[in-house]
Amino acid sequence: MTHVKLTLSCPAILGEQVVEHLLASEWLEAGLTTFAAQGHGRDFSQASLSEKVRGRVDVLSIVVILPAVNVAPLLDALRDRFRNPQMTYWTEPVHALGDFA
Repeated sequence: MTHVKLTLSCPAILGEQVVEHLLASEWLEAGLTTFAAQGHGRDFSQASLSEKVRGRVDVLSIVVILPAVNVAPLLDALRDRFRNPQMTYWTEPVHALGDFA
């Protein structure tokens, strides 16, 4: 089975909602990893005053490994629930997947 790494970057304020949505999703077969990050870019229209001063916004990065066939349906579900231009994603191929048990 072919797997894909899906990385989501969302405004920190939406992070908990996105994580809850993912964990309840039928498309997610395993867990996910989250980490706080800072986004740098051109559009600061949604940034708080302190983020504008710092020149970066607080984001939550979410990493999910899932079967390739689940990527499009999961993205559609996220798009339906969270229509936000500040929420972005990208995918990468996964060449190997396993554990050390």
